[in-house]
Amino acid sequence: MKIKSFILGISILSLATSCEKKMDKIFDENPTDRLNMTVEKVYSTLQANTSSWLMEYYPSNALEFGGYTLFVKFQNSTNVVFEGDFTTKEATTSTYTVVPGAGPILTFDTYNPIFHFFALPQYYNKNSAYQLPGFINTTAGIGASNEGMKGENDFLVLKASADSVILEGRKSYNIAVLTAVNASEIAAYKAAVTKFFPLGGYSFEVGGETIAATFANSLTKRALRATITSETTSTTTTFSYRFTPNGLSFYKEYEIGGVKFKTLKYVEPTGAYIKGYFTNNEGTIKLVPST
Repeated sequence: MKIKSFILGISILSLATSCEKKMDKIFDENPTDRLNMTVEKVYSTLQANTSSWLMEYYPSNALEFGGYTLFVKFQNSTNVVFEGDFTTKEATTSTYTVVPGAGPILTFDTYNPIFHFFALPQYYNKNSAYQLPGFINTTAGIGASNEGMKGENDFLVLKASADSVILEGRKSYNIAVLTAVNASEIAAYKAAVTKFFPLGGYSFEVGGETIAATFANSLTKRALRATITSETTSTTTTFSYRFTPNGLSFYKEYEIGGVKFKTLKYVEPTGAYIKGYFTNNEGTIKLVPST
């Protein structure tokens, strides 16, 4: 019996040693080394795009201020240049860093007047010294007095590849997407804002029904609220979007009357639609401006 127990013990020890060796082969580096390698990969990926990244940015977890297109160029391991579709202010340089945390954390760590406008408390964003030409120039300010538009500085890097970088806001948990873009395309995004921003008085047309929509914030005009009523429920939804050269790109896929959409392309004025309208590829939903 003792001999059997001894043999069993040796077998278990051998099995544990074998498993440990297999694990050692799978994880050659310790967690700290692996995280540091990931940080270095993020640095190299951001800088490898020598043209520009298009950043889809949505401040505030509630999405009430809508979305913005930023153009970001990581010049080296410290300097970053921001330009926005929403302002005529020239491209502005500040600094950034990537540090280890719950994963690689991308931090815009010195003030950039274009990017950090979204993080300014209302006390500052209503001050002319901080406002951006062509964008929300009001002495009343925007957002709560201590929060403003609820923007942020720090982002968890979820993915980093040559064609896209996926970020998660550390405060809002909103997803911000960076995709490679040619600098020559920037003008088209700015022209889209000039063309589409003045439109207003929206309503959705879907399934023979017209649903009125109002701006979640009348200053930014980049998010609509509409109440969707069914036989049993009535739900008010915020539809948050950015302007693109083709029309509107929404933060996520939304659904109205059984029709799902994430982008709506603009159709020039025709017939009864004197301001034009936005629609999906199938033409099963329309977002119609009246003013």
